[in-house]
Amino acid sequence: MSARAPRPAPSLWPLQLAAFLATFVFSLGNITSPQIRAALGAGPAQLALIVGAYAAAFAAAIVLCGRIGDRFGRKRLFILGMLGLLVTSLLVAGAANVPMAIAARALQGFAAAVMMPQILSIIQLSAVGQARVRAVSAFGAFSGVGTVGGQVIGGALTSLGGPVWGWRLAFAVFAAACGVCAWAALRLPADAGEPGLRLDFAGAALLALALGGLLTGLAIGPSTGWGAAALIPLSAAVAALVALIVQQRRAEARSAQPLLPPRVLRSPTIAAGMIMAAVFFAGFGAFLYNFALLTQSAHGDPAWLSGLTLAPFATAFVIVSALSHRISARLGGPRALLLGALVQALGLAGVGALSLVAPGHWELWFQLPGVVLGAGQALQFAPLVATVMAEVPRRIAGLTGGLVSTMQQTGIAVGVAVLGSAFQGLSARLGADHAFGVVSLVQLALAAAFGLAALRLRRIAARPAPEPPAGPADPPGTARDA
Repeated sequence: MSARAPRPAPSLWPLQLAAFLATFVFSLGNITSPQIRAALGAGPAQLALIVGAYAAAFAAAIVLCGRIGDRFGRKRLFILGMLGLLVTSLLVAGAANVPMAIAARALQGFAAAVMMPQILSIIQLSAVGQARVRAVSAFGAFSGVGTVGGQVIGGALTSLGGPVWGWRLAFAVFAAACGVCAWAALRLPADAGEPGLRLDFAGAALLALALGGLLTGLAIGPSTGWGAAALIPLSAAVAALVALIVQQRRAEARSAQPLLPPRVLRSPTIAAGMIMAAVFFAGFGAFLYNFALLTQSAHGDPAWLSGLTLAPFATAFVIVSALSHRISARLGGPRALLLGALVQALGLAGVGALSLVAPGHWELWFQLPGVVLGAGQALQFAPLVATVMAEVPRRIAGLTGGLVSTMQQTGIAVGVAVLGSAFQGLSARLGADHAFGVVSLVQLALAAAFGLAALRLRRIAARPAPEPPAGPADPPGTARDA
């Protein structure tokens, strides 16, 4: 009897499509924001909450949902999350007022959090060696392409439906794409989960309160003069954060399984990766949000032209994302990230200077610095997760991915709230173009912070460090690829 042929590796394209969709829908919120504001009568703070609620809910739930996937099965949670995205996208499309839109976007972010952490977990279970490295790199690339694709494709869909129904059509089409992805995921490899895993719901609730209070306070602060309406949620966020730190330390001390193990957070590699994710995505998310407001609300461009203006930026982003794995392999991940920060800084300086010296319809002149900016951001976006995960022990790879994703979404939510509000506030005094230029130049500080963290990561990678000792704080499910 002949030996059984080795089982072929499963096709993981539904996972990459899901990574694309999870970031696509955030940018879809950006490009449709001017229409949503007009349709629902949203003010600046309300609009920031509509856009940022997705990222805040995503950030608050992603680590817990990763653990739930470990407990009950990653494929099961992945499909459930995709179906949740389908339903909540239809809720966004049907929102009749601002509170409904904010709630629907928060639910949409929660559904994405149910799905997203399962992607890296399934990759860890299903691929080995270079196939795993390529799959993780593709995850980063598709996530980045989804972000810029949401601006370009979303702009076309929004214009197709007209000024009244365009944003609703765009979210309805997105819901259909989620249905296709959920159907395709039925062929993904199944896993039984790990029944003994305990879940830290208290930690998850405190994290949600902290992020929700932070986003709310930052979003409404500028329009309320930083009065009680903003200070109350910000104070609640600080209190929840302090309680979370105490609760996590106590859980670790009694050999429980905390949501955010303090011992893991003390890892220099993970700390550097979380800082890089937060500062990069704060600027990245705010740039796309402000760009949509500038071109559509200030310049009067239709949504399709706003998206088309970003096409060269998006093209550079896609090309460099496709090459990022080779660039990282040649230079080393930390060096590639540092190069990306330098190129991004050049692009931001060009965009900022253009907005200050050539205000008005500068869509044509934007293309050169836009291409530079897209290339630099792709060289930061795509390799970030793969670079950080390559430097940590495999038994905490899944948790590391969740922590980086948490900071990614937190950065987006805070960036939209702070830099988005700053742009709209400055627009009233300086004009939209000059305000966009000032905010773009301010983002140079974020690029510098990213570069410093990349240098730190490079130094960490240059010296061999012992793995953290295994202990009770290592959550079950993170050793799946050991």
